[in-house]
Amino acid sequence: MDTRPLPPIAALRAFCGIAELGGFGRAAERLGTTQTAVSHQISQLEGWIGGVLFERGRSGARLTTRGARLYPSVAEALRNLEEALRTARADASRGRVELSVTPEFSSQWLAPRLAGFVQRFPDIELVLSVGYQAPDLSAGRADLAIRLGGGGTGLVAEPLTADDEFAVCAPSLLGHLPERRAFLAAPCLTYDGVRHTALDWRRWFEQQDVEAVAPDFADRMAAAIPFPTFADMLAACRRGEGFALVRTSLVEADLQSGSLVRAFVETQPSPFNYSLIYPRSALANPGVAAFRQWIFAEAAQPIG
Repeated sequence: MDTRPLPPIAALRAFCGIAELGGFGRAAERLGTTQTAVSHQISQLEGWIGGVLFERGRSGARLTTRGARLYPSVAEALRNLEEALRTARADASRGRVELSVTPEFSSQWLAPRLAGFVQRFPDIELVLSVGYQAPDLSAGRADLAIRLGGGGTGLVAEPLTADDEFAVCAPSLLGHLPERRAFLAAPCLTYDGVRHTALDWRRWFEQQDVEAVAPDFADRMAAAIPFPTFADMLAACRRGEGFALVRTSLVEADLQSGSLVRAFVETQPSPFNYSLIYPRSALANPGVAAFRQWIFAEAAQPIG
């Protein structure tokens, strides 16, 4: 009988991640770790098994025959383990819901509505984790996440918004814009988290074909000083300091109050929308099920 300790779960999860995504880097991104750490985990697993599990190449990684035989059993075992642990965790924490959310969605969409949730469900403790790095839901590091796009393997991703992308500015700035090439009349504002939102000025202008992007556009954007957060950028936009590229769900309150207005007529459907992402087993927690029902009811009506 082999008395050696079994390989760590992290190595098995790395193995499944590479098998499903076809690359060490993509698996590391899903798991929230580094490619070096994933490579070390696979080397550890291959050492325990005594054989190679992946063929590495320029285009990624493919399972060897040995790896292909191993994968279905490991994947099923991890799913069963996850479901058992989540069920036990739900039984122990039925009044607690952990939600991971991006800074923009938290400040602009969720925060104005949270008082209503607390009033309706006073017995549910809602714990927010605000940041760009997606949590490992399968490891129980959060119950739910709100992110742009879909989820990973084994996760439910329900679309929460149906956004358009457009530029906004202060009403005071709108009244002074020229009829042609108005986007040159004021700076195009940016912020540090923009790479997480797909709100890219150059892509937007090119897709709108706004008289072609100005020749000096790259120089103007390179000289721009990004604001620390989306909220800081919007505050500057309200002061009339320039244009902000936004998605509908993040400026509903501003458009309603008139503190911001659409700067140009051009608009386009967003290539990505916010989704509520969770493992199906998370709904065994009544608090999670209640939050899901509440947030979709809120998404169906405008902020007020």
